[in-house]
Formats: sequence, C-alpha cells, structure tokens
Amino acid sequence: MSAKTPQSMLKWISREYKMSAGDLARMFQRDQRTIHQWLREGRISIKNGSRIRTSFYFLSGAPDPTASERSPIDMT
Repeated sequence: MSAKTPQSMLKWISREYKMSAGDLARMFQRDQRTIHQWLREGRISIKNGSRIRTSFYFLSGAPDPTASERSPIDMT
C-alpha cells in the first residue's frame, strides 16, 4: 500500500467495517463532532494521526511502513 493520509485511512476503516462517526468516536475515544471534522476537513494532529495509522494497518493486516521507525514501547 502506498502512503495514505490519516483522513483516507479513517474513511477506509469506516467503510470497510461499516462504522458510523459514533462508532469511530468510541474507537478513538473522541467526540463524534471531532470525527466528523476529521472526515470532512482532514485536520488531524500527529498524535491522533498516529493512532489512526496504527489502527488502519492492524485492521488491514498490512505491515506499517513506519513501524521500523518506532519501537513497540512507543506504540502504547
């Protein structure tokens, strides 16, 4: 998979797993309005983008190309 934006990863998770904005809000422990903003505008902080990326690669079963840059301890 090529490099994707956190917004496109979030849309993929939503589409692939049929998750509503409320479901995503619970998954990422954010407010539903925040999820709507992420999906609409794509302005996602680095910390939240990292959480989305980790979830995306876990759910897609593909290796994270940036995983070698981080130790497993950093991912908690």
